[in-house]
Amino acid sequence: MHAIESVSNKKIKETVKLRQKKYRDESGLFIVEGEKALEDLISNGIKIRDIFVLSGYDACKIKQEYTLVSPEVMKKITTTEGICNIFVVAEKKRYDVKSFKRYKRVILLEDIADPGNLGTIIRSAAAFNFDGVVLYGNCTDLYSSKVIRSSAGNFFKLPVIEIKDVDELKEIFNGYIKISTLPGSENTVMPRDCAKEDKLLIMMGSEAKGLSGDLKSLSDKNITLKMAKDVESLNLAVSASIIMYEIFLYI
Repeated sequence: MHAIESVSNKKIKETVKLRQKKYRDESGLFIVEGEKALEDLISNGIKIRDIFVLSGYDACKIKQEYTLVSPEVMKKITTTEGICNIFVVAEKKRYDVKSFKRYKRVILLEDIADPGNLGTIIRSAAAFNFDGVVLYGNCTDLYSSKVIRSSAGNFFKLPVIEIKDVDELKEIFNGYIKISTLPGSENTVMPRDCAKEDKLLIMMGSEAKGLSGDLKSLSDKNITLKMAKDVESLNLAVSASIIMYEIFLYI
């Protein structure tokens, strides 16, 4: 067990940099906070680089090597208001894109910008037995602290991959029934009507722009959620959760 009391410590300075996507991308590392988050990392086999524990906190349950830090140091590295008791630096988990070829139910999110929405959708996908999530186009950083917190412990329960190229998307999901979610669209089906498909890809666009023309052209069917006439639209995470839930019900 080591101890760090200075915010000028080299390791602390490097840890603070991981708040920025640039440094997370360069290092292949990410950060999480709290004892529950540490438990999730361990149970899902995520490789841990560093564990920082607030001085005075009862760390008897922590079996891995850790570093004690002063309140000033913990406040420096913590991303939320106040300070946490446990702060962890871990290695990003890499998934094989081609492994998605064997999955049954996948949800694709195009240009999703809100990290809270992304974390919530990952949480719902895990809850409703979807096999994976695809981020397509220009999406928010998967490993931002807000995404991980919003997933409520479900972040590592299913694989999430990023695909930038439409040709790669076509190759990976060849043989899937591809469903577009189009607000106000005609000639649509209910989510339950798609539940029995052998391999299913649900495609959802951003709240601002919806699905791109490239993805619309790939779709086999369209889904529009019915709602009261005086309500214009639903939040993306709410819409995705409703669709996945209904498919889950009718499998």
